[in-house]
Amino acid sequence: MSEFSLKYGKKEIRFKLNKKNVLGVLDLPESKKKVKNLTSSIKKALRRPIGCVSLIELLREKKPKNPVLILEDITRPNPDYPLIIFTVISELKLAGIKKVKFVIAYGTHRRQTEEENIKLYGDIQKFGEIIHHNCDDRNFLVSIGELSTGTELVINKAVAESDFVISLGNIEPHSFAGYTGGRKSILPGVSSRETISRNHSKVILPGVGMGVIKNNPIHLEMLEAAEILARTRPFFILNFIRNTKKEILKIVAGDHKQAFMEGVKFAEKIYTIRVKKEADVVIVSNGGYPKDINLYQAQKSISATHSIVKKGGTIILIAECSEGIGQPIFERWLKNYSLKEILEKRENEIEAEGHRAYLTARILSRCDVLVISSIPPEKINKLKFQSAKDIKSAIEIVKRKYGSDFSSYIIPNGSAVLPVLDHYTQI
Repeated sequence: MSEFSLKYGKKEIRFKLNKKNVLGVLDLPESKKKVKNLTSSIKKALRRPIGCVSLIELLREKKPKNPVLILEDITRPNPDYPLIIFTVISELKLAGIKKVKFVIAYGTHRRQTEEENIKLYGDIQKFGEIIHHNCDDRNFLVSIGELSTGTELVINKAVAESDFVISLGNIEPHSFAGYTGGRKSILPGVSSRETISRNHSKVILPGVGMGVIKNNPIHLEMLEAAEILARTRPFFILNFIRNTKKEILKIVAGDHKQAFMEGVKFAEKIYTIRVKKEADVVIVSNGGYPKDINLYQAQKSISATHSIVKKGGTIILIAECSEGIGQPIFERWLKNYSLKEILEKRENEIEAEGHRAYLTARILSRCDVLVISSIPPEKINKLKFQSAKDIKSAIEIVKRKYGSDFSSYIIPNGSAVLPVLDHYTQI
């Protein structure tokens, strides 16, 4: 018997399995060294950026009167955000910049509390105003142009009126945009709900996928949005690639496109794990809090792992979901529509949050998903998932379904790995 421990919120779930049942544990290699002396490493990245002059030189040249820092929200793993932010602020001060606006890139996520702000970012208010992006408040949104797809690019007014934009965030596999980071801080980060919906509705198109950048229509539109913004002001990014312990492995900074693509190249090498065959079962954690803060976020783990499960197989998702389902439209779609009805929706019928219901429906039409969470079982079952009381009962269910010789993969952090079959070729 082998013992395993997977994160569940801020706790852990432990269980045992016979070695014959485990094809492998899919995790990032421990040998990948984390960045040492984070402050000096960030400064080095900012002073030797990719695709442009140093941040200080750029600031001194442009002399911005209204700079903006775009920050990720609580759903992203940034345990060292205060240090990162203060290091960037110190560079701004050296360039003569005394005040900056902080815009939190919620996309369609909920607004954070003041307590969460302080915990996540530290005491940044003394450096400037904190602006909570609201994708639904037309009073604080403005159009900055039209995308080639015909979508109007409506974004946060503070960002639109800024004369220098700096974006701070992570690069990791994303279920339909390929990877997070870079351009994603603009669309969906600080965009209107309508702009986000038009972009995310492309989940039904070919080329969309986890870890897929080339010819991905969602990524390409996000990139175009960032380029429209960058035509009239500098758009400088500072992005991080982390391991499953949320430690930083690499820092990329500079031009929003060149630095991002450099980060993606590194991320692809780090996160991609090749396997030789599909399994009956995948037991996956979303990596604990904040990645499993709700089911909407935890869904990313089943998007990452369903391709290595046999058709008719089972994913056991371990995710506390302390804030429940997470997004009302995602919940409403899965509750009120059949899988067939969701999958038959056309591009113009898919709205923000409904796009993830579409991705989920595609997976649920192929395999079962057992969810171990704090969400009431009846609520889980109404969303087409199956609720499991605990890991022991979930394992009993798959034993009855596939027999005692069932095969499985164990994935400690499904939100930070990209498992692919050996014969699969990245697009």
